[in-house]
Amino acid sequence: MDDGSQGNAMTEIALALAMGFFSLLVLAMVSMGAGEFASDSKLTIVLAPSSSQDSGQGATALDPDSLVVVYHRGRFFDAGLAPLDPGSIDGGKRVILAFAPNVPVSEAMEARSRISAGDLLVSTLDADWQAALARAEGSEGAAP
Repeated sequence: MDDGSQGNAMTEIALALAMGFFSLLVLAMVSMGAGEFASDSKLTIVLAPSSSQDSGQGATALDPDSLVVVYHRGRFFDAGLAPLDPGSIDGGKRVILAFAPNVPVSEAMEARSRISAGDLLVSTLDADWQAALARAEGSEGAAP
């Protein structure tokens, strides 16, 4: 009688080798992703820090010629919250496009596609920007 134990041994060896190669693959992928990034910033703007402890992280250098564009409820505004036509944006300048954090990704991508700029940075609005937009929206609705 043949109980087939010899075939099981070969299967176990093959499985052990496969697990070893998989472990090496994972180790190599993790080691490739490790690294430190150095950043130097002169003038920074923080549109939306992720929390009070991280204040200042995620900030980027702001060029004096940069144009801040705010997207809110399907409309574009400049830094003074005046309505802005996305077609009139100078594509040669650095454009910072900011959204509320709760804007759906599909809507954000559609709004981003309407701006043709070579240097475009996308960010989120902090609570102060959102409050200013709510005030501007309330005063706009109160006008006859």
